[in-house]
Amino acid sequence: MGWAMGRVAMPGRVKERLPFLANLTLSLLLLWQARGLDSWSILGPGPGLFPQLTTAFCAVVAGLLVLFPGLARTPDKSAEDGETEIGPAERRLFLAYGLALPFLALASVFTGFIAMSAFLALALTWGAERRSWRGALVFGLLCGLAGVVGFDHLLGASVPATVLEQSILRLFR
Repeated sequence: MGWAMGRVAMPGRVKERLPFLANLTLSLLLLWQARGLDSWSILGPGPGLFPQLTTAFCAVVAGLLVLFPGLARTPDKSAEDGETEIGPAERRLFLAYGLALPFLALASVFTGFIAMSAFLALALTWGAERRSWRGALVFGLLCGLAGVVGFDHLLGASVPATVLEQSILRLFR
C-alpha cells in the first residue's frame, strides 16, 4: 500500500521539478554556447567572461532546484492554495514598471541619459510608489550622473549624450 501511494505521488514530484529541469537544460545550453567566447584577453576581461559566469551560476541554481525542489517553496501555505487578486496599488506598480522598460530604451536616445533617469525615477518612485518627489528627483539625477560617468567615461561605452551629458563628461577628461 505504501509503495502504491509513493507511485501516485511521483507525478506531482516530476511536475514540480519540470520547470527547474527546463531551466537547467536551457542554462547548460547557453553555458555551452558561452564557452566559445573569449573569457580573457591581454587587455583584461573578454566579452565571454560575463556570459560564462552568469550562465554557470544559473546552471548551478537550476541544478540545485532540480535536486532539492523544496528550496523554491514558500513557507506560507496560503500562497499555494491559490492566487489572490492584486489590488489597484499593485496593478499600478506593475504597469508602471512594465512601461518603464521600453521607455528607458527609447527615451534616452531623445532626452539623454540624465533627463531620462530623473524622469523615470520621478515616475516610478513618486508616481507609482508614492514616495517623496524630492528624494525621487535626487535619486534619478544621481543615477543618471553615475550612469554617464560610469558607462561613458569609465567603461568607454557610448550612452546617448545631450549637451548636459557632454558638459559633465568634459569635467572628467
